[in-house]
Amino acid sequence: MRRPTRSSWLWVGLLVAGCGGGGGGDPDPRLPSVLYSHDFATGAGGWLTDSADYTPETAPEGLVAESRPLPEPFTGLGLYLAGTNRSDDLFIYGKTKVSGLSSGATYRAAFRVTVLTQVPAGCIGVGGAPGESVWIAVGLSQAEPLTVLENGEYRVNIPRGNQSTGGEAGEVLGDITTTITNCAGFEWQSKTLVSAAPPPLTVTADSRGEVWILVGMDSGFESFSEIYLRTVGVEFTPVDRG
Repeated sequence: MRRPTRSSWLWVGLLVAGCGGGGGGDPDPRLPSVLYSHDFATGAGGWLTDSADYTPETAPEGLVAESRPLPEPFTGLGLYLAGTNRSDDLFIYGKTKVSGLSSGATYRAAFRVTVLTQVPAGCIGVGGAPGESVWIAVGLSQAEPLTVLENGEYRVNIPRGNQSTGGEAGEVLGDITTTITNCAGFEWQSKTLVSAAPPPLTVTADSRGEVWILVGMDSGFESFSEIYLRTVGVEFTPVDRG
């Protein structure tokens, strides 16, 4: 499930409002903001994939995390994330290292993620709704996020939160519902999700000016779920630590 790419796409319009509050200070005028962007239309690039939030006995079925052609009417490639949740909890994610930050500087990170999804809103499912109980979650860390076996369960080794709740190193951007409310009306739609304002996540770059980011699908729906990641953008705004 490890697939590498990196290419740039023109990301316009992520407005980071009110950068103070929530674990950091005002923007630091001494350092520039850094914009990371990737378009999966050209492949997976420097992205690696993994999964978590299950035991060895409840491992997911049909797990896929790879670059694939987008479904019609869309064209190009996307990072396809899919699997059948057997434990009432399944996180499938991609991660990559971001460079170009200032060594030892602290940044507030605002995410903008575009996915393809086909799940109608307002439908009933096992364990949770197929749309409202499947979330797009992001995270960032100085150390590489890894899936580790802890107390008999596979978990990501950073405090990213879980399902609908974010954590110290993670934020939930929203769910995978489309604009359709007919539960038989499955139709692929593009959906863009962005960080809260002000963005809640901060991170300190390592000695090489690098950090890790992750983006994934976190399911509380006990059946099959799938999305395509299309684009990921992150604006890193330096925080003045006084």
